[in-house]
Amino acid sequence: MLYLNMHKYANIQNPLFKRRQVFRALACEHRLEILEILRYGTHTVTEVAGFLGLHPSVVSRHLYMLFSSGLLSMEKKGNEVFYSLREPELITELFEIVDKIGR
Repeated sequence: MLYLNMHKYANIQNPLFKRRQVFRALACEHRLEILEILRYGTHTVTEVAGFLGLHPSVVSRHLYMLFSSGLLSMEKKGNEVFYSLREPELITELFEIVDKIGR
């Protein structure tokens, strides 16, 4: 059991583990839409849910996955949490690369 737990934490430092986390986060249409929305500014869960027409609890789970993969930053102001892209330029570049691959 201890070995398994140590192995789990050792993977966090592994570049492949990090890449897998990011690609899993990007492997959902709703999360890609969220990234597109956040390219234009910081938003709360409620705002993003309104843009997408999804329940806030669903959007919250998607935002958490994007945050835990390192793609988003969050800032708490009072009772609200505001999400933004951690590296907006990188997301723009990533989208441009994907667009080129699809040609």
